[in-house]
Amino acid sequence: MAAPVMSLDVLPASFGDCLLLTCHTPSRPWRLLVDTGPDESYKTLQAHLRTLPLGAQGKRIIDTFVVSHIDHDHIGGAALLLNDASLDLELGDIWFNAPVPAGPKLRGVAEGQRLAELLVATSRDLPWNVAMGGQWLCSSPEQRCPRIDPRRGLKVTVVSPSLKKLKALFARWDKELAKLRAKTREVVEPVPLLRGRPSLEDLAASKTAVDKALPNGSSIALLVEYKKKSVLLAADAHPDLLVEELRALADSRQVKLPWNVDVFKLPHHGSRANVTTELLNVVRAKHYVVSTNNAQFGHPDAEALARVICAGNQPTIWFNYATKQNLSWNHPVRQAQYGYTCRYPSALAGGVRVEL
Repeated sequence: MAAPVMSLDVLPASFGDCLLLTCHTPSRPWRLLVDTGPDESYKTLQAHLRTLPLGAQGKRIIDTFVVSHIDHDHIGGAALLLNDASLDLELGDIWFNAPVPAGPKLRGVAEGQRLAELLVATSRDLPWNVAMGGQWLCSSPEQRCPRIDPRRGLKVTVVSPSLKKLKALFARWDKELAKLRAKTREVVEPVPLLRGRPSLEDLAASKTAVDKALPNGSSIALLVEYKKKSVLLAADAHPDLLVEELRALADSRQVKLPWNVDVFKLPHHGSRANVTTELLNVVRAKHYVVSTNNAQFGHPDAEALARVICAGNQPTIWFNYATKQNLSWNHPVRQAQYGYTCRYPSALAGGVRVEL
């Protein structure tokens, strides 16, 4: 069997995200770490990173570490990682959007502010948004493509956040960080009322609210391409922005929609408020990834997965936990009828690897 071009490790991160994407470039693997999950799952990430080989300088290399946004289930283990000397990590760049730092007198309100403090601390030499010249990562035409070593043939495109959504968060930065510190639960979109036993088509067509949460709207979402393989990592991004940006990107590249990718990590853990029919009309995948143990909010929502399945393309849906809720989609009759398959972890601890 040929060696993979790209591989995506979807680590067991409780109800959060922790993804390690590897592009197997000739000189050495290029690695992109996206989020850490909450702090309670950090040991899982730590153990996985310890399996990475040491480079020539005795360091484990992560080329880019992305902290997508300030929700605890994405950022919770970030400070633990950056302070973990036992891993011998070398970080090429750290992508994280925060208001312009005010220097060493920043006050630590919650994870987002503490991470900003750590990145500008005088005792550490941590790179921060170097690929963007120190500016925010956003999906404006001028900033859509961060500077990545062109000799490797990699293409990384930012498809969220927009500058407008980023500034909307910054206008409420302290309030959102206070909510994060208090671990205030976001408002869960109401469950639509469907009588009887709805079909997948009924579920897919049901009208549901669209995500408006400011932190989610600030998510860094990336399209990574290498050797004709592509992975869309959507964090908790708003569907309306993903639709807008993917349409614009398709227009600029003269690509006919729907945009076909190999892997699509579904936004917001498969929430019906983020996985919309309109979004799936714009982007289609061979493999869809769901990252959650269903511990909060009941994600993935049935409406979201119904939309994925009804969009066609005979997809494979990957779950990083084999929970009762996730296993309910492994229904042979339904799979035969709709032409989709499910993949689950082989170990009880969870986590899956998608290879391309």
